[in-house]
Amino acid sequence: MHRMLAVLLLPIALNGCAAVLVGGLIYHDSKTRDQRLAFTQDYQKQNLEREKAGLKPLVWCEELYRFDQSWYGEDATCKASVEKTKTPEQS
Repeated sequence: MHRMLAVLLLPIALNGCAAVLVGGLIYHDSKTRDQRLAFTQDYQKQNLEREKAGLKPLVWCEELYRFDQSWYGEDATCKASVEKTKTPEQS
């Protein structure tokens, strides 16, 4: 009897967990998106200030690596520069 009741209540319990999980993922994604937007805007602002001061601009991939290594790994520009700097192994 207890097993039957547990089997009947299991989908209800899991349904609530799934909703919380999906909500958490959406919140995390929007938070990450906002953080990335803020980082990009700050990066551009810093480079503009550096340009006005006659300094070299910050390197996007270096700053991105410092900020978020997973985002760095997803960035097509940084991937291309890493591939370009790899030297073929000599045998």
